[in-house]
Amino acid sequence: MFIEAIVLGIIIGLVRNGSFRNISITKIRGWFLILLALIIQVMISVFSNISIVQAYGKQFYIVSAVLITLTLIINLDKKAMWLILIGAILNYVVMFINGFRMPIYFEGLKLAGLENMVDGIKNGEIINYMSLDEVGNWTKHLGKYIVIPKPYPMAKVISIGDIIMSLGMVLFIQGEMIKSYFTTRSRMVRVGYRPKL
Repeated sequence: MFIEAIVLGIIIGLVRNGSFRNISITKIRGWFLILLALIIQVMISVFSNISIVQAYGKQFYIVSAVLITLTLIINLDKKAMWLILIGAILNYVVMFINGFRMPIYFEGLKLAGLENMVDGIKNGEIINYMSLDEVGNWTKHLGKYIVIPKPYPMAKVISIGDIIMSLGMVLFIQGEMIKSYFTTRSRMVRVGYRPKL
């Protein structure tokens, strides 16, 4: 969903006569925190069988969530960043209430051709997801149950939080592309004089 949001944001930006150059000069404060958070999440997924990940996987995920949230907060002055933050918070609230596991619709995963993910969740290889059927409270409505099935090439199951974050990313990217940047160089010359008496 996020890849599609980036592509759609770029397309809208180009249609609105935006510039790729603007993206390259956009400054995201604390961008390295997001990079670190992504590395942690990839580590959790790829090395799920390692003992330290199995023992402290939830703690690692908490750290990554805090890093991403902090980065979003310090960049709230940028267009639509607040929308991305709202979507992220919705996802984190659901996970926090459910032991830092995101409820996901298993039948939806099968429709998306992701049977291997279902097996991974069931046997404990994927530690940050759980079956939507196991959730008995209101958080199941914010879990991942919205199915984008095959033949869509990037079939997946997403949450309301994911949709809000994606919308925020589209608005942020196209907004940065159409933003006008003016660089000026000015020199002030001060002339001093002493009046004649």
